[in-house]
Amino acid sequence: MAGAFESREEAEAACRRLAETHADRETHSFLPRRREDGWEVVKVALAPPADQLDTEVRADERPSTPDDPRSAHYRNAGPYAGT
Repeated sequence: MAGAFESREEAEAACRRLAETHADRETHSFLPRRREDGWEVVKVALAPPADQLDTEVRADERPSTPDDPRSAHYRNAGPYAGT
């Protein structure tokens, strides 16, 4: 998100500043991340609050599984038993 910083402290200070002033501060978090040439600030999306979830997913009850029409030998040994 932001450019490279020399130290972790600089990146953390930038994270705090962004957490207070950025337009996306309500829905995102800002974290320091190590790079090869220093540190950077990354913006991470937060999960929405539980009271803002508007859809509900329910699993319906599954119908019972019917009996297997195959013979006991075929179910247990399979079609290639004894070959």
